[in-house]
Amino acid sequence: MSEQRAESVAPTLHDLLETARLGLSVPADTAQDLDRTISWVHTTEMPDPSRYLRGGELVCTVGISLNSERSCTTFVDALVSAGAAGVCFGVGDGHDTVPAALLQRCRQKGLPVLVAPPSVPFSVISRFVAEFRLGHEIAVARATNALVPELLLSLRRHDSPRQLLDAAGQVLGCYFLLEPDGSAEGDADSDAGSEDAGVTVPVPGMGTLVWMGRGDRPEPALLDLIARFVRAAQGERDIEAALTRERVGQLLSLVERRMLLPDALSQLLEWPGFGEEVACSAWPAGAGALLSISFPDALIGDAPDLCLMLTVGAAKVTDDLALPTGHSAPVPLPDLGSAIAQARIALGLAEHRGGRVGPDQLSTLESLLEQLPLAQLAPFRQLLIDPLTELDSARGTQHVRTLRTFVACNGSLSETAKALFLHTNTVRHRLSRIQEITGRDPLQHNDLTAFVIGMWAAERAE
Repeated sequence: MSEQRAESVAPTLHDLLETARLGLSVPADTAQDLDRTISWVHTTEMPDPSRYLRGGELVCTVGISLNSERSCTTFVDALVSAGAAGVCFGVGDGHDTVPAALLQRCRQKGLPVLVAPPSVPFSVISRFVAEFRLGHEIAVARATNALVPELLLSLRRHDSPRQLLDAAGQVLGCYFLLEPDGSAEGDADSDAGSEDAGVTVPVPGMGTLVWMGRGDRPEPALLDLIARFVRAAQGERDIEAALTRERVGQLLSLVERRMLLPDALSQLLEWPGFGEEVACSAWPAGAGALLSISFPDALIGDAPDLCLMLTVGAAKVTDDLALPTGHSAPVPLPDLGSAIAQARIALGLAEHRGGRVGPDQLSTLESLLEQLPLAQLAPFRQLLIDPLTELDSARGTQHVRTLRTFVACNGSLSETAKALFLHTNTVRHRLSRIQEITGRDPLQHNDLTAFVIGMWAAERAE
């Protein structure tokens, strides 16, 4: 499976030729290995670019330095020694046709040659290769973003594994079966070699998840994710475990609202971690059964609006669950209420950003600003940034750019001047003009912080 995925992310020379919008061609009557994969595209006019190559590149050139047989030989030999995938020669600038000496040396060395017409810039070829390589990752990310909310909703409805698989199939436009152990293997073998051969992944204790060949073949990461949710759906059928998680969620919610002392949890719940420092993590609602499988030693509670999990020390979380999550720092049990609140805030940021947000990311100005409504930040933008933006637009000045660079240089006049290629006095003059326009001095710490908030609010508004 991994080999299929690796092959899919690297285009071949043949892939480029088959793409009509690129308009590439090969020299006539030339046998070439067009199945070579392309690691990247490197554009150069150097006579010997080998030290800049790592192998597998398609080297694009218009041949400015290729004006003799010797130069063509040196160029081709350098590419071959560096392991380049081939040459893409752009005609119409330095040469109307591919130099005969270059073609001859490429044939001798077995280096493929593609020809790019004048209408196709090398940047288009570079973009094609980059998008080809990233295409499957983007597709997986989009499918995951669409799939996870539906699967969480299915868990919250206490759907059966069959209903959850139907929900996954609707999102991905395909169909899944959950076969008992031993039955899926024979079906897959019978389809071996066919275009619609089933893709399978084991579901421990339940059987094998089988993709039946309808729609696009799902990536292994998606199948693994669905398999995890299938196990969680089966766990949701355990009424006693579901009720226990709900009770834990109610008690933790009371602790967060200061309606229950954290020390009382050790009297009400059986969990060995209460005697040590605990960390709290917050997850989307409905994830309780899924977390119970991935973190068997944790204390997990299903609250109405989120799922809370307590662990001894910081939780070791991987990306396999594909869920946003927020984490607190480990705290003594009496401070659990503040840890739950911290995890809740972190989850809100994680849902906005994606991925995980820990306590170290909460102690930044940006994190604080993300928690505030845009209307509350509007005065900073309207009074401090908008007047500068309007003046820059009307007169061609660069007050906002200067201010942004000044902030990026940590308030250093000399570093700002160096970054903008200006004299230090010019930077100082611009900052004085900013003070005249806004009434706030960027050289004063509190006023500079206000400008930072204003610029952040302006970017967020855009």
